Amino acid sequence: MSTAAPAITATPATPSIGAWSGERTGQFRNGTWGVRARDRRIIAAWAVDMVVVLGVSALVAVPMARASYSVDVGVFMGIVMWLFFPWVYGFVCMSGNTLGTLIAGTRLVKLRDGSAPGFWRSGWLMCLRTLLFLFVPLNSLLNAMNGNSDPVLRKHHVSIDKAATRALQRG
Repeated sequence: MSTAAPAITATPATPSIGAWSGERTGQFRNGTWGVRARDRRIIAAWAVDMVVVLGVSALVAVPMARASYSVDVGVFMGIVMWLFFPWVYGFVCMSGNTLGTLIAGTRLVKLRDGSAPGFWRSGWLMCLRTLLFLFVPLNSLLNAMNGNSDPVLRKHHVSIDKAATRALQRG
């Protein structure tokens, strides 16, 4: 008595813009289309934002160390500013455009509808960007050592290519 397995036909799903696959064009959850930014542009935006945050931290830490004649005070103030300033920077840049994204031509948007993250979430995302930026190379190395080739799936936010997304939506 043999039973044949039923034939299963699957239709390929439309790739989400949050999927880190070979396709850069995809849909937001509300049905509109966008173009995910290239990896090198995203890394460039993160790097510029990191330089801004570390620069402001140094601008506060160095004068504090000189005024108090203590390196410890300067280091402490630098760490405090490195943890605090990204929130302020994110709140100011709540449209999804930071100095890094403006230079790289990208924009951070919600996967839900392609809109800006909003006030509170912008601060949180900037904090994550600047704190996690240091761990990106380590994470990449560990993934490569483990043979992980799964695509990264974004759940809430994605960086889009502003010019390509505008051209896609116009045409």
